[in-house]
Amino acid sequence: MHNLLHYIFLFFFVFSILGVVRLTINFLKSVFSTPPVPFEQTTTELFLNGGFVAYIITFIIYLIA
Repeated sequence: MHNLLHYIFLFFFVFSILGVVRLTINFLKSVFSTPPVPFEQTTTELFLNGGFVAYIITFIIYLIA
């Protein structure tokens, strides 16, 4: 059972990494577009991206400890 949970947590970690990469790409697209456009996010996107970052930090702390 412990091994299965490890794979589930790893799946969420990889999913979170992909979410942060997508966020970074969208941010860079808005900055480097001609003319630059504001980077806007909905409330749902803000909570989701915050959850991604929080999970990545928590996972790294868990691996270190």
